[in-house]
Parts: sequence; structure tokens; C-alpha cells
Amino acid sequence: MISYGFFNAYLSITDPVESNYVLSAITMLKHNSWISPMIYDQVWYDKPPLTYWALMICYKVFGVSDFVSRIPSTVIAAASVSFIYHLVYKIKQSISVAIASALLLMTTLQFWYISHAIVTDGFLFFFSLAIFGYSYLAFANNDKRSILKAYIAAAFAVLAKGPIGLILPGFILILFVLARWFTHKSTTDSTLPKDIKLLFNPWGILLFTVIALPWYLAMYAIHGSEFINGFFGLHNVDRALVSEHPKFNVWYYYLIIVPLSLLPWTPAVFYRLKQINWKDDLDLLSIIWFTIIILFYSLVATKYLTYTFPAIIPCVIWGGTAAVDILTNGSNRLKNIIIIPVIIFFILFTGASLYMPTLSATPMVIGLLLLAVVFIIYRSIIKTRVNLTILYSLALVILYAAITVTVPPVLMAQSGLQFKPYIEHSTQPIYIYGTYYTSIVYYTDITPTQVFVKTTDDPRWTKGKTLMPSITESEFLEALTNTQQGIIIVPNRYKKEFEESPASLYTKEIGKTENTKIYQLKETITF
Repeated sequence: MISYGFFNAYLSITDPVESNYVLSAITMLKHNSWISPMIYDQVWYDKPPLTYWALMICYKVFGVSDFVSRIPSTVIAAASVSFIYHLVYKIKQSISVAIASALLLMTTLQFWYISHAIVTDGFLFFFSLAIFGYSYLAFANNDKRSILKAYIAAAFAVLAKGPIGLILPGFILILFVLARWFTHKSTTDSTLPKDIKLLFNPWGILLFTVIALPWYLAMYAIHGSEFINGFFGLHNVDRALVSEHPKFNVWYYYLIIVPLSLLPWTPAVFYRLKQINWKDDLDLLSIIWFTIIILFYSLVATKYLTYTFPAIIPCVIWGGTAAVDILTNGSNRLKNIIIIPVIIFFILFTGASLYMPTLSATPMVIGLLLLAVVFIIYRSIIKTRVNLTILYSLALVILYAAITVTVPPVLMAQSGLQFKPYIEHSTQPIYIYGTYYTSIVYYTDITPTQVFVKTTDDPRWTKGKTLMPSITESEFLEALTNTQQGIIIVPNRYKKEFEESPASLYTKEIGKTENTKIYQLKETITF
């Protein structure tokens, strides 16, 4: 938890994702709304309440700040690392593999990112991990208590992310039961009736209903069809059928993302894949779990980096198993599968910090020197496989700590905090041309107005997700004429459109950031 919380106070709240969760929780506290998610003083049907509740409780206890905003993500990440140790030990009965799996999860690139990000995916991962582990234990041991725990986890997954928290793992487990029966039917008595009875445990269904259903019923009772159309329609069905970001809607998207997300342990995972045994129930569940999640989200129109995050659960266990096997029985050549990616990983990030002018390379260089010391110790002193795994993970903790110290300027460029000096004491209307920075509201308590420009986005998204104040280009010109004042923030990607607008003739540049320019009206104007 300390490693995940390190330097969090200096990580700005970024747009467009993190700021929505933060402002929603603050708005809900303002209105004392613990049932209906809200933003911009309006009800918002984007996500279920679990992440908002976690943020609201933290704000109630500790106050509102950047550091406090990241506490839920930090806590749930630390809990996930501890939990995967617990589950892998119960499954494998091996302390070495359990420790290796926990350390691999802790130091995997995507998990490190999610552990710092203010998103729902950390909670979904934790409960998906519980579904995966307890479901396997239930079928392996015919354990009714474990399947009840899986149902409880599914209920909280539905409160964290929505219906997908039940639908996807439920479909996976049905396929697993059928595949398990098929692979074992020639060697043992049929387990199909017993497994089906275990899977559809009535007490589990009851527990799921008692935990997950009340919020949905309350929302329907309060908001009626608006909730159904907004939450289930726009934010679930439409998101699956209509791409929110068309440029990412390519079939191979996750075939690139997932190997990158597993870095630097991707080679270890691939090494373990060569030893998959289809008649082993854990391998069978793992393959089905991974394949179905990747296939499902590849077919879904809207694609995000984090959608397939739960798919890495079996990959981490494969990687942990491979790491112990390689460090115990492998040749020096095989050990390079673990050693070399860690070194390359470090060099790449160091090179990036040297290449990008906004970043300081000093933390990375210091980290690289510490890494050299770590491997000198490895060569001369440490020999046991558990200690070696810890040593590799320590090297990555050093790397991630160095990255965390280095990245604040990168996050600042994606945050409304960069505009605070220009607008916090201004009495003029604030406009954002072509996009929106929700974090401006968080940092300054000023609510800017978005100026819509021509877009190729589906109108369902532009209409359904626009709850902030917004105006068309013609309304923008009229507002400037009426008020004779205004500060306009123009992202570089909309620079051409703004320069072709009549408004550009009557504005002057008063500042700029890495990705934007800030303008102000310079004289009385008429259009």
C-alpha cells in the first residue's frame, strides 16, 4: 500500500475520466445523494455507485484533495495483491507460487497504472479475482461455501461496474462446467449434474439478489424509465453497439494492449502457455476466462485500455508459476526470460524521460543505478527462488517509484490544474473550445462552458454524455458579442477550427501550455 500511495499527493486529477468520478462524488456529497450518482448538479447514469461511495467516504473522513481522491484505488490495489496470494496458496498449496503471483501482480504495468488511477476497474478486478478463485475452489472441492463467496463477489462487481460483473463471469463458468464435463467424461463419472447444481446454488442467487438488487430497484423507483434508458440503454447496450471512440474500434486492439499490459512479465506468461494442460481444471478455467474476456471486448464497439483488465488474472498465475519453475529448475538462458525484460523495461522508461523535455531524467537515472546494485547483490549473495522473485520485484518497485516521481508534468498536461493561474481570479466567462476539462471545476470551483465544434462522433454520445454547460459555435459568438469578455481555452487539436472561426479575429493569446493555448477578447466586437 505504501508503494502504491507513494507520491500520490503530487499526481494531478486528469481529464476526461478521473475528474468525472471525483466531481461526481463531490456533487453527491453536496446534495447528500447516496443513491443517485450526480455531476454538474444533475443525475448521471454512467456507472453504479460503489466507486462513488468509496470516494465519498474518504472525502467525509479526510477532506477533499488529490491524495485522498486516490486512496480507494490504493487500498483496493493493495487488497488485490494480498488476496491473490491467499487464493493462489489455497489453489496451488505453494508459498513460492503464491508469493511470486502476488509480486508479479503488484509489478505488472497495467496493475501499477490502475492502482494509481481513479477508475472503477480496480474494484471490478478485486471482485473478479474473487469470482475466479472461489469458483475454481468450489468446483475442485465441491465446496458450496466457495460458490457462495463467488456470488457475493459478483454482487459487488455489479455494484462496481454494472451487469457485466455478472454476465461475463457467469457465461465463462457455464462454458467451464460444460468443458470440464467434456474433457473428463471418458475418464470419470459425469460431473455435469453436480456442477450445474453447484453453479446455480439457490442460496448464492439469493445472496447476490439481496446485495446487488436494492440499488437498481431504488434507482428505478426514483427515476423510472430515464434510469433504464440512460444506464442500461446508453451506457451499456449502446456502448457495446456504437463506438464511443471509433478510431480505436479495430479487431486487434486488445491483441496489442494485453501483452503490453503484462510487461515486464509477458515472456514468462508465454513460457507457461507452452505447458497448458487442457485436462487440468485450473488451466481449463484460465484459458476460458482469458479467451472469453478478450473475445467479448474485441467484439464490443467501444474499446478502452482497461476493459480487459480482469483477463490478466490467470496470466499472473501463469507468470508466477513460470517464474518459480524457471528460477528453480531453469538454465541461465531461461532465467533471462525474467531478467532481460526487467532491464529493458527500465532502459525504455529512462530513455523516454531523456527524450521528453517536460520530464526529469534524474529519478530514472538514480533508479537505474539502484537497479545495478540490486543485480550485483543477486549475482553474489541471493540464491533461493523466493528471494530472487522478491529481488526482481524490488527492482520494479524502484522503477515504478522513479516513474511516479517523474510523471507529474505528464499528468498536469492532461489536467485542468494547468489553467488555474489564468482563470482562478477571473470574473470573465470561461469557454473551452471543442472539448471539456471537468477537473477545472474540481480545482477552481468555476464551471466553464463547452463550445461544440463539428465532430464525427455518434450523436448519441454527444447528446447523452454532455451534462456540462455547452453551446454551439453560433451561440458562442453571440455570447461573446453580448458580454464583450471571455477567456477561451483552445486545445491544439482544435487550433485549426478556432483560427477559422470569426472569434479568432478578436482574441489575443494570453498564455499557453504544452497542449493548449489560452485566449482573451482584445476589443469590442460585433459579428
